[in-house]
Amino acid sequence: MDPVFRLVTAILAVVLLLFAYIWIWRSSRRREPGFTIEAQRAISFARVEAERLQSPTIEPVHLLLGLLHVPLATITRVLPLEEHPAIRQKVQEHVAGGAIVDYRDDLPFSDEARQVLVGAAREARSLSSHQIGAEHLLLGLLHSETSLAALILRERGMRLEPLRAQLGGWQA
Repeated sequence: MDPVFRLVTAILAVVLLLFAYIWIWRSSRRREPGFTIEAQRAISFARVEAERLQSPTIEPVHLLLGLLHVPLATITRVLPLEEHPAIRQKVQEHVAGGAIVDYRDDLPFSDEARQVLVGAAREARSLSSHQIGAEHLLLGLLHSETSLAALILRERGMRLEPLRAQLGGWQA
């Protein structure tokens, strides 16, 4: 084989591999954003809270209780630590223990909780975040009109637009 032909073939192969690598890298950047460590912790604690309250599904109120376990400055700024016991008490008053549920790794989200997660993803995207954070979960909770979690947050003066502005870095 001619050495020039071999060299051209090798260069073409490298260029082809480079294009493939760039295409894969760019397409991976278009994926839906994942959750930050803090948001993952909040969701894990929501599962624990759902089990503790003997719920067969993870509800928005469990996501709210899960957020109380995350000592993140953006969360504690809008949900001060001194308010956490009152929030827990309010949940306890309204959520009666259901049937005893065995521990399950795959405790499902209720439809309302799924809507909270979808709202959180939308909030992350609208705030140009590459990941869904605990603060986006908090905003997602306020999307609901009727959930207990949203009602508790509204009782404490939280509204979606001002909170979004505060978390987005500008004042409403």
